[in-house]
Amino acid sequence: MITALSLFGIGAAAGILGALMGLGGGIFLVPLLTLVFDLPIRIAVGTSLVGVIATSAGVAAFAPRGRGGDVGLALRLELVTTGGAILGSLLTGMLSASLLNILFAVVVFFTAGYTLYKAGHRSDQGQPEDLFRQDYHPTHWTAGLSGAGMAGMISGLLGVGGGFIKVPIMYALMEVPLGVATATSNFMVGITAAASVFVYYGRGDIYPMVVVPTAVGVFLGAMGAVYLLPRMRAALLRNVLVGLLVLLGGYMLFKGVRG
Repeated sequence: MITALSLFGIGAAAGILGALMGLGGGIFLVPLLTLVFDLPIRIAVGTSLVGVIATSAGVAAFAPRGRGGDVGLALRLELVTTGGAILGSLLTGMLSASLLNILFAVVVFFTAGYTLYKAGHRSDQGQPEDLFRQDYHPTHWTAGLSGAGMAGMISGLLGVGGGFIKVPIMYALMEVPLGVATATSNFMVGITAAASVFVYYGRGDIYPMVVVPTAVGVFLGAMGAVYLLPRMRAALLRNVLVGLLVLLGGYMLFKGVRG
């Protein structure tokens, strides 16, 4: 019972943070499940993928009108993201963990830096930053689709949903408002994770006694985050996102260098 409650609590925290940032929660679940519960990495990744689906479902079900994602944008990006997710899940265990961690860190640091650069550029131009403004038109589709494919592959490999790449790409590269990018990412990560989770299930990496309490916690946490997101300032949300990216990149770089 204590273990189940602990899994529920960790899931709820990951659901809140994942939904607020558009990350899906997997970034927090995988390290916690491996460090706190000493689960094998494949079990943690499989559980995380189910948690990512729960986050996406919670946000989609309870998002207020006018505060949801851009479904058309999401479906276009998911065409390549899903393919990347399937490929990544099939490649699990075939790549050097050290090399993967270092490449992961490089991508994370780049997206954090570019997000700050774009935010500063908009501020210099005196552009107001409305989380959910509707007068935008996505740009740089080639770069956006390439980044979405990379996010899908990382999701399949590491069970993190790929939202930490999707949100900065939509916000910094494609000129999508940060709130819309976050909500769109929350919608996308569920589809991306669903494309990978069946591979893990077929390998026997999904344990119901671990998955169920964690997924319930994630779902309820994501529901709560839906009501917090519209009340947050864009600058605060962006700074938290960048801070998480830097911490995550540092952790992955440390793991890669140590081997």
